[in-house]
Amino acid sequence: GGTAHSDVYCITMAPSSPSSNHAAVLSANESSQARHLANSVASWYLATLDPYAPHSQNVELRLRHPVHVVTRCILYGNIGGIEAGGTEELEALFNDDDAEIKDGGPETLTRRSAARMEAFLASCADALRADDDPHHDEPRELADEDGKDNAIIKKTIPRPSATPTRATSTASSSKTPKIHRQIEHGELLLRLDLYCRTLRRIRSIADYSNGTKQLQDCIIQCEPKKSIRSRVRLIIQTFLGNVDCVRDVHKTLMSLILKATLEVLAVEIWCEELSTTVDRLASEYEHKVSFGSLAFLSSPDSSVETHLAPLLTKYFEYLQMNWESLVSKCEIERMLRAVLDRDLRFFFKNAVFHSVGHILDVCRDERGFLDNIALPPPWKEGVFGNASGGDSNKDMDAAINSYCSDAALVSQALRDLRREVITVNGQILSPAHDVPELAEYLGQILNSSQMKKSLGETKGSILRNSRRRLKKRVSNYTSDFGLESESDFFSGGESDSSVASKVDVGLVDVLARRLLIAASRTGAGGDAYFVVRDLFGGDEVEVVPHHSSGRVNQGTIEIIVKMTSAIIKSHAKFDIFAKPCGDSDPLIQFHTTTTETLTLQQSVDGSTVLLKEKKTKMTGWKTLAIRPAYYEKITA
Repeated sequence: GGTAHSDVYCITMAPSSPSSNHAAVLSANESSQARHLANSVASWYLATLDPYAPHSQNVELRLRHPVHVVTRCILYGNIGGIEAGGTEELEALFNDDDAEIKDGGPETLTRRSAARMEAFLASCADALRADDDPHHDEPRELADEDGKDNAIIKKTIPRPSATPTRATSTASSSKTPKIHRQIEHGELLLRLDLYCRTLRRIRSIADYSNGTKQLQDCIIQCEPKKSIRSRVRLIIQTFLGNVDCVRDVHKTLMSLILKATLEVLAVEIWCEELSTTVDRLASEYEHKVSFGSLAFLSSPDSSVETHLAPLLTKYFEYLQMNWESLVSKCEIERMLRAVLDRDLRFFFKNAVFHSVGHILDVCRDERGFLDNIALPPPWKEGVFGNASGGDSNKDMDAAINSYCSDAALVSQALRDLRREVITVNGQILSPAHDVPELAEYLGQILNSSQMKKSLGETKGSILRNSRRRLKKRVSNYTSDFGLESESDFFSGGESDSSVASKVDVGLVDVLARRLLIAASRTGAGGDAYFVVRDLFGGDEVEVVPHHSSGRVNQGTIEIIVKMTSAIIKSHAKFDIFAKPCGDSDPLIQFHTTTTETLTLQQSVDGSTVLLKEKKTKMTGWKTLAIRPAYYEKITA
């Protein structure tokens, strides 16, 4: 969430590397290419729009497709060839909504490239205010005042089979059709030019690396001051045209700034820090303007130049310096909204707990929710590289290969794994320093005689022991919640009475790769931490990963191999302290388990039964379970 500062902004991070900045400085030819594409879209749009349709509807129906075409052309196509071919080739693509664009890129835009385009179109739609626009009041942004629904929502306006005409407009009304005000060529060209230049910088940085770097999503840190001034001017121009009364100032200003922020950061949802920062900016502007207006010292036009322009310039500088941190927080907020029920999230974030017993009671009531938080696969969400985010096995394999091919990510994941205690059906996995070594150690355990012995242990023996231990201790605790069934929740003893003769080498490789992914998304930087912090953190308490100085009796990552499945469980503990965190004991501790299940299939190779992975629609999905630690009631 946002942090309090004496000023509106807090600039803390360094800008990008010199090499990236050098590549992001567009040459005269690159600038000309961006300008040519922007002018082509603007001219085609203004020549083909329906003058009897509202501006926002024209943006959706007529501007979206050419912007999509140009986006793909710049990011993936032969830009020089497109420019040399003139406007005829581009206009042919603009006119055909179903045209197949062969540019060598992915089938669809990446998630964040699509987010940038959606934010750009939303800003264009708001360029003109139309009181008689039937779509003007749709809540594309700032759906409610508490900020829970602040993502840009696509409007579901059906695309017509043909270009809207005056005849089709008059057919729906007996009155004379009204010609609606449309965006001026100069303003649309400026918006498109800024958009195309951003895309051209992204492409330039990728080309400069000779293919060693993937396309970047955010390059606000590389924008020159001239571009920032243009963005400020567009916001001011739109603001002056959209505000009629004092009550509209704050909401309108916040909406325009946050939409521009989504575009330059290439994110779908803004985080709490951004919302808080923009809210302070709008309040500061209102405060300054109110004194000037009361004293009849300034007109609205002069007020925005005197007060708003400097605030906006400083805000974009804040984005340039803090973009990496802000993008990370926006992505976390996006994940939280995707996996947590909105109402329950609101309840937990606003609940006031009076005691440990109160927390236990609430968690018991919401046990069904806290035990089954579904986490989508990282490749579905476009987390790895430039994966577009799909459900197919091709998307999954491409994303995992991309991740495991990144030397820096793999090296960090291996370091994280060496800090974990990893068990495979109860056997401790030796620390590995590279992926082949990790696969070798896994293969040794999976095909060892001890593994066959552990698989041969019957379930009944384990369940009897579990019930005996549970019956012995359950009466000592304040409730039947918490980790009262640790033998099930941390189920290192799960097994199958059947015995597989051999584990396929492909399964060993799959488990090694999944371990790397598990290491990259657990602990202080993983989903479990962010969910616990979101639900149980707050202004007065701090959520801290638990650090134990004693002997670890149980693996923090468990692999449980059975005849029909392989289960990877990542365990973590989090302490909640009252702020400021000192040497005091935590108020309460929470335990989490993130579980991924790999479905296995058996194949017979001669006299040997092989276990292999079977990909299903649930492959890669994980379940997060959160429970408070087990507390004993002490009686006098």
